[in-house]
Amino acid sequence: MTKASIELIEELAANAWRPEIEQTLDGWRLRYNQGVNRRGNSVWPNGWGQQLGLDERLEMVEAFYRRWGVRARYQMCPAALPENLAEVLHARGYRDDAHTAVQTAALNEVISRTATSPNHQIEISPSLSEDWFALYQGAEKFDDHGAVMRRGTLQRIGSRAGFARLKMDGNAAAVGLGVYERGWVGIFCMATQDDFRRQGAATSILHALVKWGGDLGAENVYLQVMENNPPALALYQRAGFTSLYQYYYAEKELG
Repeated sequence: MTKASIELIEELAANAWRPEIEQTLDGWRLRYNQGVNRRGNSVWPNGWGQQLGLDERLEMVEAFYRRWGVRARYQMCPAALPENLAEVLHARGYRDDAHTAVQTAALNEVISRTATSPNHQIEISPSLSEDWFALYQGAEKFDDHGAVMRRGTLQRIGSRAGFARLKMDGNAAAVGLGVYERGWVGIFCMATQDDFRRQGAATSILHALVKWGGDLGAENVYLQVMENNPPALALYQRAGFTSLYQYYYAEKELG
């Protein structure tokens, strides 16, 4: 594991999942997405300019999120700057949550370890469709406000995107998203309807999206998976993924 590898993947993932509002703060990114999902409402602290000191940054971050009525939150990983940021945040009353593994694999390795089931029909579209989004919402069960905000995030993807939709015996069953940039394909939004779980849908979609990325020139794959999700961890281990690093969110209650 190298810091350069972590910095690259963090930048690719941030580019793939853009919030409604993003304000730069001397190398940091302040992200706000009307409270929907942690990533879209957190500081990306992986850059460092020369205009502001740490104390001033911290105060400006908390004022930014206070303005929008949500808690201040940082997405913390080994690339976060300064290197003592975690200790400083803990001293200010921040608490850690949502530990997540960032995993990577060689694209050819994933292809060799996975396959698409014969009774799975997969279509991959370069843009978001109503059918894809309806299936995603049904599988993830988010409310109408969450739907509006997630739709906006998916429509803001600037890189090449592949929206995969899987049918099982003619029935819409699962979705996934691939985002290609700079030789990497990121895997997002893997979701399966309850009635079709444990039937290989996720493996089929993963295989299809990795092949899609390979056709665009990708050689490597990355994804994020919650550490409290054993089924997903097992799936990705079988597919050849290993953990490169972890991130978590440091959060502070509104006050």
